[in-house]
Amino acid sequence: MDKELDINFFQLVKSDKKRAFQLVFEAYWHALFKQAYKKVHCNDIAKDLVQDAFLSLWDKIDTLDSEGCVLAYLYAILRNKVLKLYERDEVRIKYAISVSTKDVPIDSYAQDILIEKELKAIIDKEVAKMPPRMREIYLLKKDDELSIKQIAGNLSLSEQTIKNQLQMAYGRLRMIAKDYGSSWVRILFF
Repeated sequence: MDKELDINFFQLVKSDKKRAFQLVFEAYWHALFKQAYKKVHCNDIAKDLVQDAFLSLWDKIDTLDSEGCVLAYLYAILRNKVLKLYERDEVRIKYAISVSTKDVPIDSYAQDILIEKELKAIIDKEVAKMPPRMREIYLLKKDDELSIKQIAGNLSLSEQTIKNQLQMAYGRLRMIAKDYGSSWVRILFF
């Protein structure tokens, strides 16, 4: 069948190029589309590739070897079109990867504010969970900025008791804030 179609095609090319082209187009379009679809898995791209293959056939219709096989010629054109598509896609993918992996400038001030707010909320939650006496001592030290001696005098407790309570409070807070880094812990606790 293909050999007969090839003979008819090459005879028709001499008298009616349009009819010869139409004959081959109708006979081979579906087979070429199936092959293109296997390679690209997209209907639209496969159709474009087949259309490009037939355009190449039309451009060279007068120079084809009459001993050749039109279908083999079309498959070769299609293969080359698919390979060019892969090359272009590879270049695009490499470019996209290179662009996406470049360091994006970060507004560190805004980021610091967000981290500070988040950590402050976590600390406030943990302070609320502290035993009442520990919470009171911690807040007198942190918020009222009283010395250990002043806190001890105000609460009628020994300075060592105040130190112990503060040490336990800071230990609890360090545990919950350890993922934020030591610089944040120092800024917010002391």
